[in-house]
Amino acid sequence: MSRLLILFPCSHMGNLLIALPHLRAMLAAQPQALLVVSQRYQSLVEQSLPGETRLLYYPELSLSRQVPLFQRVRSYLTLIMAMRRFKAEVVVDIEGEQKSATLARLSGAVERIGPHRRHGQWFYTRQPQADWSGHRWQAYASLSRPAANSPARYLPLSDTAAGQDEANRILKGTRQSDNLIAIHAGATKTYKIWHAEQFAALCRRLRRAGLTPLLIGAGQKDRQQIARIQSFLCDPVIDLCDQLSLAGLVALLQRSRGFIGNDSGPMHLAAACGLPTVALFGPTDDTLWQPLSPDAQVLRWQPCHESCERSSCALDSYPCLQGITVDQVIDTLQQLGVIPAYHPGPVKPLRIS
Repeated sequence: MSRLLILFPCSHMGNLLIALPHLRAMLAAQPQALLVVSQRYQSLVEQSLPGETRLLYYPELSLSRQVPLFQRVRSYLTLIMAMRRFKAEVVVDIEGEQKSATLARLSGAVERIGPHRRHGQWFYTRQPQADWSGHRWQAYASLSRPAANSPARYLPLSDTAAGQDEANRILKGTRQSDNLIAIHAGATKTYKIWHAEQFAALCRRLRRAGLTPLLIGAGQKDRQQIARIQSFLCDPVIDLCDQLSLAGLVALLQRSRGFIGNDSGPMHLAAACGLPTVALFGPTDDTLWQPLSPDAQVLRWQPCHESCERSSCALDSYPCLQGITVDQVIDTLQQLGVIPAYHPGPVKPLRIS
């Protein structure tokens, strides 16, 4: 059997979670295989592929512009030399990003397979036609050798002692720790973000329902969005932004009753953890990116205008996303069993003595 190099150094968590079933299928089918993934998600990959050692990590953080040029060059060359020492005969790249296409070209493999892309002939020897008509899971399936079996779903995430310890430390002293509900209010793109004022109103409603909202996230955009949410609240919500590793976040999600969030990587992670998930979608295509879980529900106020683009709304204010109401989210959480539905009893007549 050919020595197979599988490339998926993608920096988007959601893409990785969707692709992992296919990556595992290729590893299982080919004993002489090596998988390249982003070092940013090392713990997540190890929790999804417990015991797997045929892994090589793309040094994403070491290649950022904040790192001195000499160190970046050294980190990249170290990766290339490790790939070349593997002596792959076949390379499969199912994402087709510029960095993975470049790695395919530098791998030394004779046969290089990847999706159609501009000037793809410089990177791949074969470009099979991907199925872009449905969910991204289906597109990855059409390029994998072999693909995971249907139905489309995430891989289960194994627990870790370190993650449990981290979650215990974070939640120490938290009241109603058995009624946690995680909220990711940010996203990589501004057009994916529901209004902070709406999230604040949602937090107030969740508290009245006896739940404890937890604001999760990482990075500047998430910090800014959480600060806006807190500004609308008299009693601040628990803020866990930048306080959790991926293993700790998985442990926290597995202890929560549910999740609400924009179209983002944490939304896919929550669904992969088995949480009842409310996914707030706007101009992005839920046919392509909806969570792969029967316990997840997509909300959108209305279809996008025919002349809309993701980063340019024909109606100016993204009503597809911003029109979603707090009542809709609460109703959906009730349908998913996160919030018990309120059924008032019969009204007793008033007795006047």
